[in-house]
Parts: sequence; C-alpha cells; structure tokens
Amino acid sequence: PDCRGCAASADWAKHRRHRPSPSALLKRKREIIRDEPFGDDAVMATRGEETSVGDRALYSVQRQVPTEEETAQQVHDAVAAAAAGTVWKHDTLDLRGCHRSGQYIATIVAAGRLKHLACLNLEFAMQVTDEHVAALAEWGTLRRVNLNAAQHVGDRAVTALARCSPDLTEIGLYWNVRVTDDSVALLCASCPGLSKVNLSGCRRLTDVSAKALGTLKHLEYLDITRCTFSDGGLTAVVLSPGPCANLAHLNLYAVATYTDVSFACVGVLTQLTFLDLCGSQSLTDRALVEIAEGSELLTYLNLSWCNLVTDVGMCAVGRHCTRLELLSVHGNRNVTSAFVAILAANNRGVGLKTLDVHGCVGVAEDRDGLRALMPSLTTFTHHT
Repeated sequence: PDCRGCAASADWAKHRRHRPSPSALLKRKREIIRDEPFGDDAVMATRGEETSVGDRALYSVQRQVPTEEETAQQVHDAVAAAAAGTVWKHDTLDLRGCHRSGQYIATIVAAGRLKHLACLNLEFAMQVTDEHVAALAEWGTLRRVNLNAAQHVGDRAVTALARCSPDLTEIGLYWNVRVTDDSVALLCASCPGLSKVNLSGCRRLTDVSAKALGTLKHLEYLDITRCTFSDGGLTAVVLSPGPCANLAHLNLYAVATYTDVSFACVGVLTQLTFLDLCGSQSLTDRALVEIAEGSELLTYLNLSWCNLVTDVGMCAVGRHCTRLELLSVHGNRNVTSAFVAILAANNRGVGLKTLDVHGCVGVAEDRDGLRALMPSLTTFTHHT
C-alpha cells in the first residue's frame, strides 16, 4: 500500500496499519527478485515491510531465485552425489520459495550423506519441517542457514543446528513465531562463531535470548526487529565485549519497549555502520547525541517516525556522522533547515546519496535546494 498520504500527517500509527501481512509478503517474495549475496557480504532478510531505497531487507537472495527446472536439476545432482558418496560440486542447497522443499530434502537425505554442504537456504520454502532441517544438520557441515519465513520450523530445528553444527556463522529466523528462548540460548552457547543473526519478528523471545546474544564474541550483524526485549535486554547485548567490539549492523525497527536508557548505550558501538531506529517513539536528543558521538562510522541511519528528536540531536548527527550514505528523518515535524545546514557543511563529499525529509514541515528546502547544498544526493524518498 502507498503510505505517502500518511507522510504529510506524520502519523506513525497509520503507517504501521498500512504494512502488508506475512501472507502478502510471501506473495511479494515470489513475485519480486533482488540480486543479493548470501555469504560474507549477505544482508539476510530483516523486516520485509518496505521496499525503501537502499533497503535490502525483504530479499536475501544468493542470486536469482532458481526456477523450477533449476531447482529440480540441483536436487538431481545432489541426490546423485549423495548416492555415490562423492563430493558435491556445490556447497549450497538453495530451495528458496520452492513449493516442494520438504519432499526434495527427504529425497536427498534418503539417498545418502551430502558431503561439504555448507550453506542451506530455505527462505520462504514450503513444506519444510523441523525434521527436514534436523536431517540436514546431522551431517555437521552447515555454516550458513537461512530459515527466514519458513513457517513450520521451530525449536527442534534450531536445537538440531545447535547440537550438530558448531561451526555455524550465520542464521536467519525472520518471522519465526515458533522459536523460543530455549533454542536460541542453546544456539548461542553451542555456536560461538555466530557473526550474523536475524531474529526479526521472533515475538516469543525475551531478555533471556538477549543475554545469550551478548555472549557471542564475533557478532557483527544483528536484526531484532519487533523482539520485545527490555532496556536490560538491549544493554545486555550492546554492552557485552563481543558485540561492543564488532557489531556493524543493528536493526531495532518498530520496537516500542526501549527508552533512552538503552538507546544511549548504542553509542558504545564504535564499529557500527548500519542503524535502523525507525518508529522509536521514545528516542530523544540525549540518546541520539550519544549515538552520533560514539558511532561515527555510520553510513545508514534510519530515524523515520522518531518524533521526539529535534534539531539538537540531528545537528549532532550532522557534525559527527560524516560518512552517511542514507539518512531518513521521514515524518518528523520537529526538525528544521538548521540541521540540514549542519549536515551539508559536514557531508559535502560523494557519500550522502539518500536524504528523506518527507513530512518534515520545518525543512524549507525542496529537492533542488537540498541538491544544491549536497550535490551527491540522488534519492529523496526512503519510504514508499
């Protein structure tokens, strides 16, 4: 749905009502394809509600989604390799969006052990159960697993991964409403090398999971969109040695439980380059100043619908975050052209490409005026 009509009124609640349902997301997932790696540079699926400029959240694809023919050939080759006991020439089993994923996995497992299977991508796959994932996990070779929107997968699958795949480095569990603290805590304890974790939409998780995440010494990527952790949970993550030293990507989109107490602590993340605080209604200038002064490497900062923020916080962002490529203050009626001037004075290079000030009634500059101040700008809409 087009939420542009909401932007002028800065109505965050109305914007939330316009977001599509999980079933609509599944339909869009199958209709629209993006080209994005699922590996060292992966951006695993996060929220999926928007297709904003620069937002790779919904589509974490390794290459174009395989056609039915390509999937069938992939499975045929895997079965042949497993039956012969030879090394499979690929390290990835890619069944994204496949309607017969469960059947295909059962066929492969029945044929034998698939050697060197490192990457399993079952994003939006159909007919996949805990048993299917557990059967593949038992081979002990998995390092990167994408179970985003695999609706019938839960604790038993995650527990199997924890027990059988100690070398796991990436896990995607977007919109998994079955997973609980028990399996997430076990996963963090058993797979200390985890560097990328997507728990977006895992609504059953509590601060128990947050504290477990804090034990990960190599955590670089964390999406906890809509995970209802408390201030104590968020601080348990960001103030722990591993995340504090390494976290570069943090998505806190649409969480209403945090206050300035935990938001201010985000400023300790000196390696942070991506921060999404969209809809953080309790974020104030005090915490934003802490973030701006501490996380100066930010290239992506989404402050849409953060309606308590004023020029005080935004000027701090302009002064300290000089590497920004995307900045959104969409829907904020408090900010004015004063912050735009500070931003322009410190970001006149080639970096800043996207600036969304839609609904910011205090900003006088139109697109031409913004481009005159910051010639690098090419995009003025982050939310569509």
